[in-house]
Amino acid sequence: MQKQNISKIYLASKSPRRRELLSQIGIDYELLPIDIIEEVQDNENYLTYSQRICQEKSQAAWQYLQEHELAYYPVLTADTEVIFNNQVLGKPLDYADAFRIWRLLSGQQHLVITSITMKYFTYEKTLSKTSSVYFDELSDEEIHTYLATGDYKDKSGAYGIQSYAGQFIRKIDGCFYSIMGLPLNLVRQLLSEVKHYANQ
Repeated sequence: MQKQNISKIYLASKSPRRRELLSQIGIDYELLPIDIIEEVQDNENYLTYSQRICQEKSQAAWQYLQEHELAYYPVLTADTEVIFNNQVLGKPLDYADAFRIWRLLSGQQHLVITSITMKYFTYEKTLSKTSSVYFDELSDEEIHTYLATGDYKDKSGAYGIQSYAGQFIRKIDGCFYSIMGLPLNLVRQLLSEVKHYANQ
């Protein structure tokens, strides 16, 4: 196992939004199919949880890379969580659960945290960015109209800021791209660090 010139990275994520954002800033990547169990442990706060999930994804991805004898490039993992009253809302189980989440968020402020981990041999670093999102007060009809689009499926907090749901967001304090699923400024920072590490 030897370090090599970093011409691209591996992205261990199924999110099409993260792929889109990496392409947006000109980063060449390959996808790694990684699945891990994502469950909040007893007395685990949302920051610890998000960073742990990122790190576990990273370790699983690096192991996959080794087992399948793939070229050694840095691995990037990410985790986005929507937090309301210090509770991780997670992804909705079904339509009814998505409606429940939207009723909670309606007219309220909530947090969105995205953590990312970059791993390359002994280099491993995790960073997080937290943003506040403020929703308009919504009627049941407006919520049902949104849910009918199906956009809530497989999304933390049952919405994506870059889609139909964006019209209900009154303001944000923080990073739009982090809320979307990948804080690009942090990605740039870690990529710069891992390239320096690779050249040592």
